[in-house]
Amino acid sequence: MADKYGPIFTIWLGKHPVLVISNYDAVKQCFTKNDSVFATRSRSTVGKYLGYNYAGFGFSPYGTYWRDIRKMVMVELLSSRRLETLKHVQISEVDAFIKGLFLLCKTEGHNGLNPTKVVISDWIEHLTLNVITRMIAGKRYFDSSDEGDEQRFGKILKEFMYVSGNPVAADVIGFPSWIDFKGQVKAMKRIMKELDSVMGSWVEEHYAKKETNSRDEHDFIDVMISVIEDNSTLGYTRETIIKATSLNLILAGSETTAINLIWILSLLLNNRHVLKLAQEELDLKVGRDRWIEDTDIENLPYLQAIVKETLRLYPPGPLSVPHEAMQDCQVCGFHIPKGTRLFVNLWKLHRDPCLWPDPEVFCPERFLTTHVGIDASGNHFEFIPFGSGRRSCPGATFALQVTHLTLGRLLQGFELATPMDMPVDLTEGLGITMPKATSLEVILTPRLPFEFYEDR
Repeated sequence: MADKYGPIFTIWLGKHPVLVISNYDAVKQCFTKNDSVFATRSRSTVGKYLGYNYAGFGFSPYGTYWRDIRKMVMVELLSSRRLETLKHVQISEVDAFIKGLFLLCKTEGHNGLNPTKVVISDWIEHLTLNVITRMIAGKRYFDSSDEGDEQRFGKILKEFMYVSGNPVAADVIGFPSWIDFKGQVKAMKRIMKELDSVMGSWVEEHYAKKETNSRDEHDFIDVMISVIEDNSTLGYTRETIIKATSLNLILAGSETTAINLIWILSLLLNNRHVLKLAQEELDLKVGRDRWIEDTDIENLPYLQAIVKETLRLYPPGPLSVPHEAMQDCQVCGFHIPKGTRLFVNLWKLHRDPCLWPDPEVFCPERFLTTHVGIDASGNHFEFIPFGSGRRSCPGATFALQVTHLTLGRLLQGFELATPMDMPVDLTEGLGITMPKATSLEVILTPRLPFEFYEDR
């Protein structure tokens, strides 16, 4: 629609006016001088049934509750200090990921000497879910003896992301809430019943361990139990706030990070010269006599550029999560009335030829030359994969830490190819996070001495 109507236009989504922007100036105005105007979320069926009745901070309207929970998340859970304290979780999970891939190569590739086919997308999804569940609840979800539970949990999270991206007739057209068109509300209730059971069991486990003083390590749930008052004055019970916040962090921290890593590998496999340059940088700056550490990332500009270029082409969501105007305002000379919903078309913004020469080309070098200094902080309005302003993603730093370390270890530790040396299908799937439509299969061959993997 942006090709037809331009970089800023208004449409009606049922009974609601919607402002859609994909222009640098419009984005800047919305998230600077109008940031406080567009700081709220619309009331929706998704927020009610999938967001613990708006207790999840991603769904919460702007106000005291949202500000308090956002502050808790930023200061107590995702601060630099907390991430540093829990950095060993990221490192140990990436270690296990690399060792697991090597053992698979060793088992199926005749002692690791022959290339081995791996559905790497499954491995990445398990890795990112393990990292975030350990940080939140102190447990590796993909480490139980019940593989059925593992697969079910991952499947229900994907169902959540898919269902939450579908418009609900009651929200759009104004149908009475009791009319469940296409059974969407029924599906949401089923999904939340399963997820709430998991979240609730984690919280109960932590309460029980706290009473016996048996916890040696403080994860996010421990922190929230200590920070949130028992008789919360925030409008929800402490247990509800903890469950809602935990679920928000799992969905934001696991699904989007996995999808980003899968897109990165897909693009590298279709651009082998970039893959080769990345491995040459690792060999030069890190070497082959030790594994890359998180402290090496700042000295690997090409690796960072690859991540940025992938986020440009495949941001975590092609459309931003909708904002809503809390009062009348002006955007690029246009009058925007109160109640208008705002979508940023990130797909179009990040591929604007006025901002990005040859926008369809995967070219990490642009972040080392013409676009050097541009990052994903939300302050460069031509590149906002994690959003901008008050509602930007609070977990961006964490997501990038996991992405850089995982990618660095994978490229350092293995030669990568595709089955039959065919190009990777880059068709996008359905969902608000734009996953790859098909699983990613790769051919792995270890490229370091075997003892490096076995000692992890």
